[in-house]
Amino acid sequence: MAPPHIVTVLEQSQVAPPPGTVADSSVPLSFLDIPWLSLPPVQILLFYDFPHSKAYFIETLIPNLKHSLSLTLKHFFPLAGNLIYPTGSSTSKPVIRFVDGNSVSVTFAESSNYDYSYLTGNHARNARAFYPLAPQLPRATAASDAVVVPLVAVQVTLFPNEGICVAFTLRHLAGDFRSWMHFINSWASVTKFQGDAKLLADKTIPVFERSMIKDPTGLEVIFLNQMGEARFEYPQFVPGDDMVRATFIFRHADVKRLKGLVLSLRPTLSRVSTFSVACAYIWICMMKTRNSEKVRADDIGQAEVIATLAECRGRLDPPIPATYFGNCLVPCHTTAKTDQQMAGGGLITAAELIGEGIRNRLQGEEGVLKGLNTWISDFERSVQQHYVGVSGSPKFTTYTADFGWGNPKKFEPLAVDDMENSFYIGHCRDSEDGAFEVSLFFPKVRMDAFATLFADGLKDGSFFISRL
Repeated sequence: MAPPHIVTVLEQSQVAPPPGTVADSSVPLSFLDIPWLSLPPVQILLFYDFPHSKAYFIETLIPNLKHSLSLTLKHFFPLAGNLIYPTGSSTSKPVIRFVDGNSVSVTFAESSNYDYSYLTGNHARNARAFYPLAPQLPRATAASDAVVVPLVAVQVTLFPNEGICVAFTLRHLAGDFRSWMHFINSWASVTKFQGDAKLLADKTIPVFERSMIKDPTGLEVIFLNQMGEARFEYPQFVPGDDMVRATFIFRHADVKRLKGLVLSLRPTLSRVSTFSVACAYIWICMMKTRNSEKVRADDIGQAEVIATLAECRGRLDPPIPATYFGNCLVPCHTTAKTDQQMAGGGLITAAELIGEGIRNRLQGEEGVLKGLNTWISDFERSVQQHYVGVSGSPKFTTYTADFGWGNPKKFEPLAVDDMENSFYIGHCRDSEDGAFEVSLFFPKVRMDAFATLFADGLKDGSFFISRL
């Protein structure tokens, strides 16, 4: 068993917007927020090179970060508030409520026995090592006819004279990944430039107005009825000692080769997207390694489902601004049979099916909301099968949050860890050629098999065309 990793808490704080700068307010949930109500909190970690001492961290950085976070929360004030979720006989709807004095829990800590270079590598690393770096959300509390649910917690951990980790535990119900990265990038900007003047000048102030999202078919009521009683407390997730995290890089040349291969064997396709071919490649690799090198006989003929999410701010009617803070994602489900995907044309079929699913959702004549009334039931049915969930996008720039220490050295999305068959895909650090990275969470044996298959397939794409 790996030795326990230890962090020592140096300070526990509550950070609020500056007093009197924000009026009490409530933000209702849109129907696009509701499907995320009961999901476990999401945890993301950003690592930075930071060659400074513990004394500098305590005396200079901690006060600066608290001040800049307070200024940032002036613009992102609902995040300092709480979800108010009605219970019992209450007929109220869930809202995010901010009251002057509400605050965010922030922990400042120091690592004791971590290897910073180990944590920031791409190779397979013990998954347990990351969890002491992620903050715990304050527990939901009971109030009169409601549950009060905090939305975000922050932890900043120092690796003396080496690096720093800025980590977030957050509720997806308040916003999608694009929204949360907007918040993180804004806090970084306020820290770096010692104020919010640049934030204002760049016109990147968030918009929380939910009335922008129209609900012509009554999806809010449908989703609330399907959700039943929401759940907000989960046992702390502890990975098994054999579980590892690893990051794999898709270079521009790799993607170009795979896209060319798909188009050469599917000449009727006018184009294939980078996202579709990358997801197809990872999906096939995951299937082939699910049970080492062979799929069990009882898997043959079973449904294989991959679920991606499409960002739709610009596709709603009317469109909403890019600075909208909230959930604006729609699901794109792709289903195939195990034997169909494991056969010779598996990669080609997967890329074609994923692309078709996304196009049908985003380019359908009836708009992106068509058929969305079955979103929750489709998800509940899909996870009973061989299900793979995809988060992120190659378009997400997770490596731009510069607090004044330079861009992050490593981004780690722990969100994929509570479901082994899921992966994160995102922009790659210092990439000038469009490279992107994929984060995975597997048992060590499976990760080793995946790494070999991933590398071999990129060397020779025909590896995924010939039969096993």
